[in-house]
Amino acid sequence: MLIVHRCHCGHLDRWHSSSALTGTRSCSAPQCGCAQPVYDKPEVIPSWRGTIDGTQRDVVTRRPECDCRGCAELFTSATNKEVA
Repeated sequence: MLIVHRCHCGHLDRWHSSSALTGTRSCSAPQCGCAQPVYDKPEVIPSWRGTIDGTQRDVVTRRPECDCRGCAELFTSATNKEVA
């Protein structure tokens, strides 16, 4: 499982890239008009380590890329715990 932020456009923070030329952090998803992301609180998402049939739950083991307080608190409370 991964700890990430999701923009109001619905895409993850990793989908937004900076442009030094325009000064924006536009979304790289096709047909998304987001030019300046607004992030919600962090959330835990699947990292594709579980099984396809859903018989195995994944655990949070990786530190979040973001070093904000919300990510740190979520990491501390979710580390090595099963997350559905």
